[in-house]
Amino acid sequence: MAFGNGEAIRQIGEQLGRALEDLSALKQQVSDQQLAIDQIRFDTTAAINTGLTENRAVIRDGLTRANETISDPLTQIGSELVAIRSGIGQLDNQIRAAAAGAVHRPAPEPPEEPEAAPIEDQKPAEPEPEPAPEPEPEAPRQVEHDLETLRAAAGISAATLHAHRDTWEFLVKHAGRDQHFHVPGEVQDVVGAVIVKVSGPSLVAILTSLGGIKDDPGVAPGTQAIAHHLHRRIADTVKAIAVSRHTGGSADPVTIVIDDRPAPDDGSDGQSERDPDD
Repeated sequence: MAFGNGEAIRQIGEQLGRALEDLSALKQQVSDQQLAIDQIRFDTTAAINTGLTENRAVIRDGLTRANETISDPLTQIGSELVAIRSGIGQLDNQIRAAAAGAVHRPAPEPPEEPEAAPIEDQKPAEPEPEPAPEPEPEAPRQVEHDLETLRAAAGISAATLHAHRDTWEFLVKHAGRDQHFHVPGEVQDVVGAVIVKVSGPSLVAILTSLGGIKDDPGVAPGTQAIAHHLHRRIADTVKAIAVSRHTGGSADPVTIVIDDRPAPDDGSDGQSERDPDD
């Protein structure tokens, strides 16, 4: 009987041992599954974050390209519209001036025929004096000087112009009709001012157009004053390049700034500028 109880206890012990082994194996499986679940969660989170980052980059790049595609043509169209508007205004002024001249110009009166003098009072006609020789014009020196400035402007690859938007509109309005003027593809707007890359041919067109306006007595005084100041400022920059011309990438780019300001109180940081024509 005692032998039977010992055998039963041994069997129970073996069963408990196998149960513990099964429990340990089950715990290992649960731990492995938990690790697998954690790895899956980590990989899923990383994939989601990576996908969101790539989507943001793609969306941002698409918005940037769309902005460039839309804003640049709109800027160019705006500049061309300004040039067209100025041309229409100039043509309208010419038509009105021609119409006003045709209305107010009196018809020429026929010349009165002189009465024939009696035969006895007629005297042989005196020979007409020879006309005095016309003085030689003194303009060739100034013309040659202007041509040198224009040649120096033509040699500039690109000049950066800093000016107010109204000043740029004035230049486009009056130089836009010249065959050598080209509207830049990009006009940067910086707090009310514009930064424009102007080519050498466009500088030639601007100097030529402004030179004709500033020397035309029939132009309004305000327009003449603006044209005179801009012509002098641009011409001074071009003349400085003509005096010390340099070609190559080591030279500083040409910059024209239209932004006159009052000199500081101590006079240390500013230089006064006097118009040579004053």
